[in-house]
Amino acid sequence: MKNRVLIIDDEDQFRNSVKIALKRKSVDVFEEKDGFDGLKNIIFSRETNSFYDLIIVDILMPRVSGIDILEYLVDEQIDVPVIVVTGFMDYDLKFFCSMIKNLSVLEKPFHQQVLVDEVVRMLNFSENGATE
Repeated sequence: MKNRVLIIDDEDQFRNSVKIALKRKSVDVFEEKDGFDGLKNIIFSRETNSFYDLIIVDILMPRVSGIDILEYLVDEQIDVPVIVVTGFMDYDLKFFCSMIKNLSVLEKPFHQQVLVDEVVRMLNFSENGATE
């Protein structure tokens, strides 16, 4: 069964390039253009038991921020690996992210291969952790 990854980012070019790269790794990629639609997608996936194996989320987005999405995941105790991508990293964000157990932060700009490698690493860790 293919891994399912949700990308939540308001930059079309970023979403498209990551989607292409991950599909080459045989990952099923789903995408949302902002935090509001991303949060709706996460809620729907929870209600239908069609969970994602990993979520990639930007922090600064219109309507609903990546922080709001992370808070929802924590509040609802949804245990899914998350990669935060951001061009804005401050102490408060670092502190908040440090409290989430299966989370990685990539500061923009970064090479696309760094993100792909991190996705593969986190998916492999999640799969191996579940069987050990």
